[in-house]
Amino acid sequence: MQPEAEARSVLGPTARFLAAGATCEVYTDGERVLRLAHGPEARLSSQASVMRALSAAGVPVPEVLEVGWLPSGRAFSLESFVAGDDAGPSREGWADLGRALGVLHVLPHAGFGVLVDRGGDFQGVASTPADGLRTRLKAWPLNGGRLSAQPLIHHAPDLAPPLAALEPELGQVTETPSALCHTDLHAGQFRWQAGRLWALLDFGDAAIGPPAWDVASVAYFHGWNAAELVAEAASLRCDRNAALLGVLLAFHRAGRAAEQGRPQRLAEAAAFARSCLDRLG
Repeated sequence: MQPEAEARSVLGPTARFLAAGATCEVYTDGERVLRLAHGPEARLSSQASVMRALSAAGVPVPEVLEVGWLPSGRAFSLESFVAGDDAGPSREGWADLGRALGVLHVLPHAGFGVLVDRGGDFQGVASTPADGLRTRLKAWPLNGGRLSAQPLIHHAPDLAPPLAALEPELGQVTETPSALCHTDLHAGQFRWQAGRLWALLDFGDAAIGPPAWDVASVAYFHGWNAAELVAEAASLRCDRNAALLGVLLAFHRAGRAAEQGRPQRLAEAAAFARSCLDRLG
């Protein structure tokens, strides 16, 4: 059965396509959101467990209604639909996000990297911090490749000397204390209402790693000013570790942009790498 037909079998005839990502397709009937997994990498069970834990702690997330498997064997999750408004975040809204991430970061966890897809406890699939980052980030020097072969450097060769000088620190940043992180804080992951955080969405890429990962993710998609506000509210520092994680994120995003043939996103990754270098002095 095609995903559209499966969505109608769950949501009824009003089901409409909402979005598609690398791991699942999303549909809604205006009141509920249905995620249909492409495969196990969607991690819908662990995502639901994170959302339930955050909800119990007072963090605004959609309500998890059901998680299971359709007759076809496809994994699905069903959650409440949260709309928000078009106003975007205020300073207080960014602080709301920081407090929400602060709750996420202290949830009990073990291991490193993306989560084992199961309900209950939060267990990373990797046994070392560096291997944990590798489960989410295809980034030099973690990927073991030559710096000159990285898409970021192909796009901006002048970045090679200053980034090469950071190689020892980039290896050491993986050894900082770990937390359960969101890791993918782009604009589509939030719903705002009158400037305040109405809902934090989509924990399919949640992973155990340095909490500065989330600070760097906010900076990548929303700028360092927003990252400063989020970090302060999360009881974190927007410091050197955040900029180093930002460099790793820039390598990762540049690689994805090159794979997808998106030159504008490659340019965005290079610009962000320069902003990280500026902060690192």
